[in-house]
Amino acid sequence: MTTSTSPAPATPAPQASPIAAVVQRLESSALSEEVASLIREALEGVDDCTAAAIRGVYLKSITVEGFRGIGEAATLHIPPGPGLTVVQGRNGSGKSSFAEGIEVALTGRNRRWEDEDGKNVQTAQQDGWRNLHHTGGHRLELELLASGQVRPLTITRTWADGASFAESESTVLGLGPTPLPFSALGWAEELRSFRPILSYSELGQMMTAKPSRMYDRLATLLGLGALSEAGERLAAREQQLALSEKQAKAALQPLVSALADVADERVQDAVTALQQRVPDRERIRSLVAGAPLADTTELARLHRAATLIGPDTDAVTEAVARLREAVAAAEDLRHGDAGDALARADLLDRALRLRSQHPADHTCPVCRSADRLDDAWAAAAAAQADLLREEAAEARSAQQAVRDSTDGLRALIHNRTADLPDHLHALWDEWVTCRGIRDLHELAATAEKQAAELADACRHVRQEAERRLAEQDEQWRGIVPRLASWLALADAAAEAKPLLARVKKARTWLKEVQAELREARMRSIAETAQSIWQYLSQESNVALGDVTLKGSETYNGRGVALNVTVDDVDASALGVVSQGELFSLALALFLPRAMATQSPFDFIVIDDPVQSMDPRKVEGLARLLEEIARTHQVVVFSHDTRLPDALRFHRIKATILEVGRFRRSKVTVRSVDDPVKRELAAARAVARDHKVTAAILGEVLPGQCRLALEAALQESARRTLLGAGMGHLAIEERIGKARELTDLAALALFGEIRSKADVYREISRRLGPDASNTVGLCNRGAHTTIPDTADAMAFINRVAAATEGLRSL
Repeated sequence: MTTSTSPAPATPAPQASPIAAVVQRLESSALSEEVASLIREALEGVDDCTAAAIRGVYLKSITVEGFRGIGEAATLHIPPGPGLTVVQGRNGSGKSSFAEGIEVALTGRNRRWEDEDGKNVQTAQQDGWRNLHHTGGHRLELELLASGQVRPLTITRTWADGASFAESESTVLGLGPTPLPFSALGWAEELRSFRPILSYSELGQMMTAKPSRMYDRLATLLGLGALSEAGERLAAREQQLALSEKQAKAALQPLVSALADVADERVQDAVTALQQRVPDRERIRSLVAGAPLADTTELARLHRAATLIGPDTDAVTEAVARLREAVAAAEDLRHGDAGDALARADLLDRALRLRSQHPADHTCPVCRSADRLDDAWAAAAAAQADLLREEAAEARSAQQAVRDSTDGLRALIHNRTADLPDHLHALWDEWVTCRGIRDLHELAATAEKQAAELADACRHVRQEAERRLAEQDEQWRGIVPRLASWLALADAAAEAKPLLARVKKARTWLKEVQAELREARMRSIAETAQSIWQYLSQESNVALGDVTLKGSETYNGRGVALNVTVDDVDASALGVVSQGELFSLALALFLPRAMATQSPFDFIVIDDPVQSMDPRKVEGLARLLEEIARTHQVVVFSHDTRLPDALRFHRIKATILEVGRFRRSKVTVRSVDDPVKRELAAARAVARDHKVTAAILGEVLPGQCRLALEAALQESARRTLLGAGMGHLAIEERIGKARELTDLAALALFGEIRSKADVYREISRRLGPDASNTVGLCNRGAHTTIPDTADAMAFINRVAAATEGLRSL
């Protein structure tokens, strides 16, 4: 293996919780407590988890049956753990069916059949996803190893007879005693954000996609989804609070336009209130509540006209009748004089008093005639005096009745009211002049006539006012609900306004903090992409500069700025680079996402990355994959032999698997460079060499076989330690410290170093005594005695059997 001249690609730095960062900044911010509490409320309950529960995942195998180019079930075994595996095969060999099988098993989708928006556009391929030569079931079975999981995880995706491609069912075995739905793994978001699979068509889409799609794919790496969700909550709350104001504003102009031509003064008053810079809600409220208008308004005048009271014709008629009756009675008594009757009655009274003073003297005191004032006279005079007094009382009563009835009639004649319609002034004045008529007959006739005419005129005025008011009130009743509806919106907007201002401030602050975090985290991603580009830009005059995100998640014009320099001149990447460089740029942007520390997947699958690359870039890719394979499991599918050639030329350690396809879609997989098989083949070659002496054979063969056992035990040790929850770097460090073969065997068997006796005893228990003895012989190395070639081949076969058993531990 050679040492690369380029620095190892930096893995994006681990990212702390963005919510914790926001809360920390809140404590030192100058925001009011009301605004800060809104941000805390938005963050409450947001999922801040940056990784799924199942982590440290490696591929172990993929079995494909009846899918795409594979008929009967075929299995591709992939060495689990960090390392590079290249799966090669000609076009049509079934190689891509394995690659797509991994993708579909995990996601239920095939991105090669979709456009950049994830819509299915390749209907022909979808219709032909079933293998034409297979009559059995259709199944994908993906076997995984995961940190902390003793048992492998087996994901099985199947299709019922007649089901479409999208109608598959998927289960996972290994999380419990029975299969569970695939969703139990909790990888839905991780498979979208840290997609570990990249096909050739997807490489092309990455650089030709809409800027917003490129933005979204990179933005998921930054782990700021929780802040985006909190921002969306604030945005939704802002939108809800602003809804009343928007609705009030939207309803205002149509309302004003609808009311502009209405003559009702209440409506015009409302229009004036609505057209103010800040609509006068209180005036609208008072109008809706029925507040009285000013006395000077036409509506007020109509209200007064509707209550106009003219002469009470019934009362006038009765008063006139009483007057006429009193006048007639007085005229009947006019022939007698009440005063004269009273005088004569008074005279008779004095004469009677005189006689009573002189009862014996009957002489008339006037004429001095004797015997005139006798008893007969006295009786007649007393009767006459009473009669005269009655006549006088009757006359006085008649005169008083005339006066009372005249006063009563005149009392009914009152002055005209204010705001009397002009055409009634003269008529009302004529009615008032009736008071000055002295002739009682004329008074009665004129008053009755004028009262009837004025009352009739007032009735017409009142009826017209009532009609006009009814019309306006009917129109007003239709307008009041519209005003009340607008008022409710305006009141809600006014009530929400203070909170709306605080929500806007909270949202602005959170966006600024998110932008700062995004910029800082993007720098780490850009550094990784730049270090990857150094491998892929062999003999290129293009240098990758900053990779930045433009805009925010909700901005339609969002995109990715890929800044490059061509011979030290700044330029935009998409405008100056070649097709091969575009694919290299796509890899440089994809790999940081797949290598993100928060990804649960420690494997990366790349299908056909070599196309469009010149030989120098292929060599750079080989060195890049070598570096990434130190910490990740890298699986590359390729029909191009240049990558395996470059790996062999530079002596880069890799497992090379070759896929072959035969009649009726029978697919086989063979190891081109399996480390165990390679060492065993080398041992057999030494044993068959007749020039090798027994002494040399005894010295070389055990060591050669020991290398095969070491490769098998390293594979098992990685699997055991991974199942115990150990991290990959720690696993490699632990394996690197194993000095003897039995130390590796102890790690594979127990996960820790144990005594040789424990190791041999456990191998014997699990695999049988022969396997234990074989490991012991190889552990002793050159001290092992192998007498001849025949014994050597038998010994190699024993070692081969032992490696098979040890690899299955």
